Amino acid sequence: MSKKYYPLIDIMRIIAAILVVGIHTYPFLQYNPSLDFFTTHILGRIAVPFFFMATSFFLFRQGIPPVSKFQSVLKQLLMIDIICILIYFPIQIYNHSFSLEPMLILKDIFMNGTFYHLWYLPASMIGLVIVYLLLKYLKDWQSFIIVLILYMIGLGGDSYFGLSVQIPFINDFYTFIFQFCDYTRNGIFFAPMFLWLGGFIAVHPYQIHKQHCSIACLISFLLMSLEAIILTYYQIPRHDAMFITLPIVMLLLFMILISYRGQRYLLCKDLSLSIYIIHPLMIVIIRLIGKISHLEKYFIDNSLTHFLLVILFSFLFSYLFILLKNGGFHHEKSSIR
Repeated sequence: MSKKYYPLIDIMRIIAAILVVGIHTYPFLQYNPSLDFFTTHILGRIAVPFFFMATSFFLFRQGIPPVSKFQSVLKQLLMIDIICILIYFPIQIYNHSFSLEPMLILKDIFMNGTFYHLWYLPASMIGLVIVYLLLKYLKDWQSFIIVLILYMIGLGGDSYFGLSVQIPFINDFYTFIFQFCDYTRNGIFFAPMFLWLGGFIAVHPYQIHKQHCSIACLISFLLMSLEAIILTYYQIPRHDAMFITLPIVMLLLFMILISYRGQRYLLCKDLSLSIYIIHPLMIVIIRLIGKISHLEKYFIDNSLTHFLLVILFSFLFSYLFILLKNGGFHHEKSSIR
């Protein structure tokens, strides 16, 4: 039975969740800006694509899933999204980021997320619908061309925005797009590529040479790092979630992760999702504690201490929530793997 599981996927879930927290707290900014840039703007950019790939990999592991299973996954994601909207609604009111303008509400619900990290949930749902239909009704190469075109459009509105807007008609195109979303890092232009890769790997499994794949992954990651540094140096990105080399890095990394079989660490799945959801709330709580206790120097101003406290609080609250939800260490199986 243990050979059917992918322990490195579970471990990577926790690493990815920590990287997301780092993106939102800049842990090394006061100590080494270059290290902080590497951690948050390069290494951290593999986190969300990994989550997308893991979701689709398990969804498509036994082939194209029946409509009922696919709908079940969407319903779970929708319920999580609704709960998150309710959790962060009071904070939106507190920081005056909530708007009653219908267009802004629709943008937040379907594209931007109602809080800065919640864009991932509608992106997952929209992206899954796109990829499910592509894989079900088109040939692999046809579906890949479509997600590649979407990703290229996303690149032009993200890390390569400063170049794309130099061309008048392309600038007009992105002006039109940004009427409906703040970033191309969303469920239409960003998520489908990585959801497609996860699904494709699941449907077409094959053996890899781990050493060769690891070397190729390292080289592609170094190229991605160079790409990010150059783009940032010339101040080209509008946002920096998307790179040309990122899909290559993620494909190779994911192939390495699933090449190892063994005992599954099931707690990691729920823990990583909970950390992702609540860590901005923990940021707010830690800042509040710092102000009340007059320990802003440690709780807020020190970036590394702030990051570690957010990680600690997020882990503790997530673990307690999971224990209460499941009544101990027993976990029910979920469609979202």
